[in-house]
Formats: sequence, C-alpha cells, structure tokens
Amino acid sequence: MVVKVWKLVNTILVFMMVVFSVAFVLENLPRKPVELKTNYVEPELEAMVDYGAVPVFAENLRFNHNLISYSITEDCDAERRSDMIEAFNIFADKIKIISFYEVEDDADILVGCSDDFIKLGEELFAAGEGGPSRIINTSLFRTIEQGKIVLYNRKDCDYPIVALHELCHVFGFDHTDDPMNTMYSVGDCRQRMSEDMVELMVELYSIEALADARIDWLNATLKGNYLDFNISVLNEGMLSIDAIDLTILADGEEAQVVDLGEIGIGHGRILRVENMRISSSIDKLEFILDVEDKVRELNEGNNVVEVVA
Repeated sequence: MVVKVWKLVNTILVFMMVVFSVAFVLENLPRKPVELKTNYVEPELEAMVDYGAVPVFAENLRFNHNLISYSITEDCDAERRSDMIEAFNIFADKIKIISFYEVEDDADILVGCSDDFIKLGEELFAAGEGGPSRIINTSLFRTIEQGKIVLYNRKDCDYPIVALHELCHVFGFDHTDDPMNTMYSVGDCRQRMSEDMVELMVELYSIEALADARIDWLNATLKGNYLDFNISVLNEGMLSIDAIDLTILADGEEAQVVDLGEIGIGHGRILRVENMRISSSIDKLEFILDVEDKVRELNEGNNVVEVVA
C-alpha cells in the first residue's frame, strides 16, 4: 500500500514538473516584437514674462542668479572704470533685486577698454560694445553664462550713458527708437532707462531659477516577457541637476529604478535598455522622472510618459 502511494506521489510530482517546464518554455519562447504606443502630449509652454513693446534681441534671456559678478581689466583708465562701476550701481538701484560685486577672475561680466576708434558711419563712432558672450539655449530660457563689455570712448557726461547702454545689452536689451532712452543707438547725456525696462527686469528675475528635467522622446518594444526601450531626458531649466532617477512602473508596480546621475543645463541623457524582464500581460508602462520629487523644477508636467500595447 505504501509503495502504491509513493508511486502516485512521484507520478504527480513528475506531472507537475512537466507542466511547469512546458509552461516555462512557452512563456519564454521568442515572440514577435510589439511596438508600444506612447501616450504623451507635450505640455504647452506658457509665456512667463510679458515683454510688451520693450525691444530685446531674445526673450527669456537671463543669468540664473541675481547676485552677478564682474571684473574690470587694467587697461581701463580711472574715468572709464568709474563710469562702469556707476553703471552697475544705477542698474542695481533701479532693478532692486539684482546686485553686482567685483572679482578678479571668472566673472559673470567681463569689462575691458580700448582706445580704438570704430567708425560706424558718417561722423559716427562706436563708444562701446556689449552683450552676452556665452548662452545656453533651452526651450524655456536662454541662460547667460557670461557677458562682455568693451568701452572705447568716454562720452563727456556726468551720467555713465555709454557704460549703462552696454550693460543693458548684456541683459538682452536691443536698440530702441526713443532718443531719450538709454538704448537709443546714438548717445545723449539726458538718456535714461525707461520704466518698462525696469519692470521687465523685475518680472524676469523674480522667477526662481530652477532645473527642469523632461522626457524628450521614448520608444519601447515588448518581446514576450522582455522589454527594450530607448529614452532621452533633457534638462531644460536654469540650474544643473545633481542627480535624478527614472522609475518604470508596470501596471502601477515598480519594475525598475535607474539612476541617471547629473545633468547640466541644456544637457541630456540617452538611456538604452535591452531585455528587461517584465510580465507580458501588462496593460500600461509608466516612465517617471524624479518620482519622489527630490528635484525642484520649473515644470513638473513633463516628467511622465505612458506607453501601452
């Protein structure tokens, strides 16, 4: 009797092993790849600043900090140095939320001087040049990494109209047709910054400088129980991201977490993964950046992409 029982048990065990083996083989047989569909609509970018009629050569152009350093080279004589420092003080006093300080090296704004005469036209000579010299372009902001000013001739005014004009160029202001505005192309000692210029700077620099990670594109293929995907992640903000994670959810359950590391301003990461083990019966996959909200961002609405079979 005992022998018969053991034979029955062994038969059942063998049968179960055969069934399990067949199921395992069938589950892992190569299958025709299925391209997953991306369910994602890029959020529209709303205008963050109203520029009105203020002439600028690029919108959303700014430094990513409000305390801005400058250096003045030794080739600037005492008068031009004094004019430049006064221009910094005037700009800071009007804007209020922007201030300047002098450094010797690696400044945000480099100021130099030259005694060259640059002829612009009949009886017109350049008094100076100014503007951003290094810019990082993203979809939201154009971040100024460094600006440069060269002062040629000092106009005989009590007010530093040349230095202030070139400083305003660094901050993105273009020439205006108002002869009493600092940004008029021909200098006059009576010229001043207009109120709409001041209001624009206040509005622009009141926006907190943050990073902004977003999923740029994603394609995914399901091959039975295995997932292949390519994903591109960009930092479209004004600050670098020290570290950020990509979390993959399968029907709401965590399937994988990938450390993408540091992403600089205007830089990105492309991640390619092959044969990631996953259930073939899933209905939805979610790719989520910074699921724990460790990174403060300008826009949180571009961190999630869903894909479905």
